[in-house]
Amino acid sequence: MSRILSVCLNPTFQRTVRLPRLDVGEVNRSDEARVDACGKGVNVSRVLRQLGGDVRHLTHLGPGREEFLRLCDIDGIPVTWVESRSTIRTCITLLDTEVNSTTEVIEPTEPVEDSCGTALNAAFDDEVRQSDWVILSGSKAPGYPPNLFAEFCRIAREAGTRVVADYRGAELAASLVHRPALVKINLVEFAATFLPNLTVSEADDAAALPKVVEKLEQLSADGMDIVLTRGAREVYCARGGAISTVAPPEVTPVNTIGSGDAVAAGMTFALAGGADLVAAAAEGVRCGARNAEVFRPGSLID
Repeated sequence: MSRILSVCLNPTFQRTVRLPRLDVGEVNRSDEARVDACGKGVNVSRVLRQLGGDVRHLTHLGPGREEFLRLCDIDGIPVTWVESRSTIRTCITLLDTEVNSTTEVIEPTEPVEDSCGTALNAAFDDEVRQSDWVILSGSKAPGYPPNLFAEFCRIAREAGTRVVADYRGAELAASLVHRPALVKINLVEFAATFLPNLTVSEADDAAALPKVVEKLEQLSADGMDIVLTRGAREVYCARGGAISTVAPPEVTPVNTIGSGDAVAAGMTFALAGGADLVAAAAEGVRCGARNAEVFRPGSLID
């Protein structure tokens, strides 16, 4: 079985609150609530564990680490961590069951100290050489070098470890020279990264699709696979300059937090098992859809 390293440098406690109805400006009483260890990398790791994968999570941990590690242990997620003074943030999800809506409140992240980046780099260098795949997810806490994930891509390439890049912006663009095996990104993030002058609406992306497809063909022709998600609409898979599509299953959403992470986990698990890109994308969107159907974030089961 392939060993997968999941890296995310923004650990989070996720408080999920279910409400019969969300009334803005009023006192709202919940009928169910829970707290989970989250952040994109933990969500990825939890779904991989539920799929039967061999995964280890790498992050930094500050005040709150004992509870964070306890929750990860319950999920069977082994964690390699470096010490930080940055308190683990808590984000809040409000689920309105009357209209099946998800509202997210994101707490700011405290910065890490310079020594944290040095220690994390050493830990990554050790862990990546014991791994077959590495998934780099999401934004980093303030205080890390701006192109740390690009450097991780370089180290992974030298180690012969395949990279799934699930982040955006200038750092993703800087990473392409190191040829990640797969870029997983949504259409809005893709446009902001590679087509900054293109106006994209998340609600209706039809007008932007021709230019997006042209850029996908161009980037993938250079030997990099890209899977581009579009919410509940069909997913674009780009390999060798050719585009294929995968239609996500229809679901009634309960909690959409972590669905993108479930897509990354499902795709990587399938690719590690020998699936081709389109089959891996289909497994990814299956996992993403399943995640949206359950109360717990970043999970295939409640």
